[in-house]
Parts: sequence; C-alpha cells; structure tokens
Amino acid sequence: MDRLRRTLWAAALPLLLPLAAAGHASAAPSTPSLTYGSVTPVRPGDTLTVDARSGEAAYGDTLHSSAFVATGTLRMMHPLLTTTVTIACDARPGVLPVTRRGAGDTGPDEHPLRWARVRVRPVGEEARRACRDRVRHLPAPPREERWAPDSTWPQSEWDVRAFRAGSRVTVTDNDDEGADGDISLTSRAFADRPVLRGARAVLTATATLKCGTKPGLYVVYRHDSRLSDPARPWARLRVTAASAGKACSTDQAAHTLGTYSRTGVLAWTAGGVFLAAAAGTALVRRARSRRLREEAAE
Repeated sequence: MDRLRRTLWAAALPLLLPLAAAGHASAAPSTPSLTYGSVTPVRPGDTLTVDARSGEAAYGDTLHSSAFVATGTLRMMHPLLTTTVTIACDARPGVLPVTRRGAGDTGPDEHPLRWARVRVRPVGEEARRACRDRVRHLPAPPREERWAPDSTWPQSEWDVRAFRAGSRVTVTDNDDEGADGDISLTSRAFADRPVLRGARAVLTATATLKCGTKPGLYVVYRHDSRLSDPARPWARLRVTAASAGKACSTDQAAHTLGTYSRTGVLAWTAGGVFLAAAAGTALVRRARSRRLREEAAE
C-alpha cells in the first residue's frame, strides 16, 4: 500500500507543481494603483500607477501631493488616462491628500480638487536610505500614448501610431484656424513634404512613407511659414516593415518621377524633331507633286 501511495504521489507531483506556482504568482504583490476617491496605503519609494476613467479627469491634468517625488501628468492610454508617481523617501507618515489641477493651470489653487489620498506607512531610517538609492536609479516614465484607433492622427505630440513602410498616411491638425497652406511637415520617414490645408481649424495632409524606411520611431517636424521660429517636433510615428509579398513602390515612384522629368524632355525633344522632319518631308512631297502636275499640263 505504501508503495502504491508513493507511485501515485510521484505521478501527481508534476501536475501539482504548476498549480502551486500559479497560486504563488497570484499571491505576489502587484504594483499599487491610485484611483479616484481611493485611500491607498503606500511606503516611501513606492511607484504608483494612476488610472482615471472618463469623467474623473481630463487629458493633461496634473496630480499633486506633498508625498510625491514629482507631479504626475495624465496621458492617454485608451480607454484610460494614466501616469505614474513615486512616493518621496522623506514623506511623513499619515494620510496625505492628492489634488488634481487642470491642464495648463498656473498659480496657486484657491479651491484644490481633492482627487484621492495616500496613507504613508512609517519606516525606519535604514529603509529611507535604501529608498533614496532605489529612487535615484528609477527610469524616466514612458511618454508614448495610445489613443482610440478610430481617432485622427496625431491627437498629441506623443500619440504614436504604427504604419507600414510605403503606406500613405493622413495627418490631421485640429488646432490651427486660418493656417491653410502655411504649415508643412517633414520627417526622415516621409518621401515628400506634405502641406496642411483646410478650414475651420481642421487641416489635413497626406504623407507617403518611404519604402526603405527602417522600422522604428520617427519624429515629424512642423514648419510654419508665418513664424520665424525653427521647426519643432510635432508628432511621432512608428514605422513597421512593408507588407510581405507586396511590392513597395514609393521610392521607385519618386525616383521614376525625377527620371521621367529628364527623360520626358528628351523624349519630347526627340518627338519634336521627328515631327518636324516628318512635316518637312510632307512639304517636299507636296511641292514635287505640284511641279509634276504643272509640267504635265504644259
């Protein structure tokens, strides 16, 4: 009987280990999150993910607290607005408010909006020293944003969408009333220099991506003929490889266009010489035919 139990246990052990591992993983602590109206327990050095749903905040709003190392700015990660904040290593224990301010607001708030609270747990000096070492090496928060796929591009400077090399991309600017034809765009990924055109503060252009563009992140620069300022970064896009099995012809078309303008002149010139020669031959033939008729009449 003992031998049978050992045999059954040995057979069941490989099946039980994955279940135990899954249970341990589910019990592992996750990154704390800060949501609207919440009271979140934290320790100095914790990095919080802030998530706001529609109606709880607006794009570009900022979150402030004496417990934070720095202000958090809400960015779009569709369908949420999100940012990350880190609890300062010298944050005093207790419940501290988190306030929200509108995008672009300056000066002191007379009536700050209490958005959430954090409950900072007390820690010893050794933990604070370890916190300072850890916070010093924290990476910068990511800046890329994810907007709704059915929204026009770009919605912001960091609204990064993915496009295939060789494709044609519609660019939309929703904030430049009366700038029809004044704004052009350049990028190392573009095969041309599109110009934004339109009215009622909505300008559009179509850009063609080079076939030979290597996959990666590219900056789009904005040039405004009304201003003397140099070009400034205005948008970003991620280029992916061209469609497999589909010929990409934007580079070839651009090259052919230049070649066509030169060879076209040659062809036009050659055609003109040919037509002139043909016309001359026809005149000679008509003159000879008229002379033969006159001689025959005499």
